[in-house]
Amino acid sequence: MSTSTRLSRVLSFHLLRFCKLRPSLVVDQSHELLEFAGTTANAFSKEAVFTDVVWLLGEVLSGGSDPRCSVELITSCFESLEAVLFEVTSSAPPPGEEPVAPRVITSLMSALAKLASRSHDLIPRVSLFLSKLRAAARGGAVVWSREEDLVAIVTRGEELCSLLRLPGVAQSVLTPPHAAPAGTATSTWPRASS
Repeated sequence: MSTSTRLSRVLSFHLLRFCKLRPSLVVDQSHELLEFAGTTANAFSKEAVFTDVVWLLGEVLSGGSDPRCSVELITSCFESLEAVLFEVTSSAPPPGEEPVAPRVITSLMSALAKLASRSHDLIPRVSLFLSKLRAAARGGAVVWSREEDLVAIVTRGEELCSLLRLPGVAQSVLTPPHAAPAGTATSTWPRASS
């Protein structure tokens, strides 16, 4: 394992722990986090940190626990992540690069669904995108993923599409714990690997 990979894992681990303690930092640093997550090359070269930043953006901004989580901020985040997912899934990886891991794609899909569940105007966009992605994956060989990884991607896309058909249920299921009404199902912070 290279030094760069180890450093990325350590940063990723501490980023998650730090933001779990202070979720408002994600809103404070949303511009910088969006700049990082909106750069497609980071999905290939900094997979662990990229996936965690995408997860943080989807989790914290969809929660609405911070009054600064405006519709404009949610929409801006959605559009940046949507563009990256489109780029990653519409072409072959850069020369010399492996396709992105399914974890990257499913994290982007989940973040988009979480953000759309908070801003219902975005639901048709993410539903259409997920349907097209699912159709492309089922349609045969795709250049943006390994064949054995497509099952996980298609399954996650189907789950999210089903949830988004019922916006109230989607918001309840996809709302993070710190913003969930009492007694509802919630998502959890991921376990960072060391």
